[in-house]
Amino acid sequence: MNQIKKIGFLGLVAILATAFIIAPFCYAGSKKKTVGFSSVGRFALSFIAGERYLKRYSEENGWKFISAIAENDAAKQSQDIDNLVARGCDVIIAMAVDSKAIVSSIRSVHSEGIPIVGYMRPQDVGDSDKFDAFAGQDTVAQAYDSAITVGKMMEQDGVQAKNVRALNVIGDPKDDNALYRKAGFEKAAKELGWNIVSEIICDKWSIDKALTGSINALEADSSINVVLLASDYLWPGVKTALEKKDMLRKRGEKGHVYVASQDLFPGGVDDIKAGYIDASTVLDMHGMAVIAIEMTKRLLEGEKFSETTTPKRFTLLNGATITKENVDTEKNLWGVEFHPDNK
Repeated sequence: MNQIKKIGFLGLVAILATAFIIAPFCYAGSKKKTVGFSSVGRFALSFIAGERYLKRYSEENGWKFISAIAENDAAKQSQDIDNLVARGCDVIIAMAVDSKAIVSSIRSVHSEGIPIVGYMRPQDVGDSDKFDAFAGQDTVAQAYDSAITVGKMMEQDGVQAKNVRALNVIGDPKDDNALYRKAGFEKAAKELGWNIVSEIICDKWSIDKALTGSINALEADSSINVVLLASDYLWPGVKTALEKKDMLRKRGEKGHVYVASQDLFPGGVDDIKAGYIDASTVLDMHGMAVIAIEMTKRLLEGEKFSETTTPKRFTLLNGATITKENVDTEKNLWGVEFHPDNK
C-alpha cells in the first residue's frame, strides 16, 4: 500500500495500461505453434510413413500437428489448405497432389502471410510463386542409380547390353517425380545401351493399370528381360503379370526378368530378399521429414531460405540403392520400420 501511495494514482494507471499493452505480445510469442500438413492421401504406406515422421518431429518441437487428407484430389487439397489456414496454422507443409495445381495454394497461403513448405512432391518449376522451402529427393538420380546397379548385375550375369529389352512402367504423369524417374531411367538406358521396347503410364499410380499394361506388353514382346519400375508400389501389378505369363523367376534362375525399382515399400523389401527385385533406390521419407521440420523451425523463427543458404531453399536428397547385399544393414529404411511384420 505504501508503494502504491509513492507511485501515485496516475503512475499506477500507467503501469497497468502498459501491462495490458504488453501482455498480448508476450502471449503471442509464447503461443504454441500449429503445423498444418496437407497430404496426398493415405492410400500408399510411404505417405503414411511421411505423415508419421512429420508428426513425430513436430511434436518433439512442442508444436501442435494437424493433418488434412486430400484423397489424391487436387481440388480437395486446395480446400484442405484453405481450411488449415482458417484454423490458425502458423505454417503449412504440403505434399502436392498435382505439381501445377499446388501453385494456387502457395499463392493463397502467402497472401495470408504464412510460410508453406513442400514435402517430397515438388511444384511446377516454371511458376514464380514457390514454396518457402522444399525437402525432396533427386528422383532423376533415384531411377538412374537403380538402373545402373541392375546394369552391373546383368553384366556380371553375362547378359549383353545389346540383348536388353526393357519395359518402362511409368507412374502418374501429374506427379513430377514420376516424370523425373522416367527421365532417369531413359538416361541410364542410353548410357548402358539398352533398348526400351515398351512403356506403360499408370495414371493415379494405378496398380490395375500396371497389371493390365504389363500383361499386354509381355504378350506383345515375350523377350522383355528388364522392368524399369517407377515405384515398387506398382510392383504387385507387375509381379502378377509376370506370374500369369510364367515369367517370375529369382535372380540366378533361367529366364529371370531383372527389376530396377524405386521407393522400397515393404513388398519391395520382401522381394529384394527373395530375389525377384534386383534393386530399389529408397525414397527417403525419413530424411526428407527431418529436413522439412528443420526448415519449418527456422521459418517460424523468421529465417528465409535461398539458393545460397544451408540447406538450400529447394533441397534434394539422394537415397541409397538397396539390393540383397545391403537390405539388412542400411539404416532408416521406412519400408523396414513400417513393415507389417514390425508392428
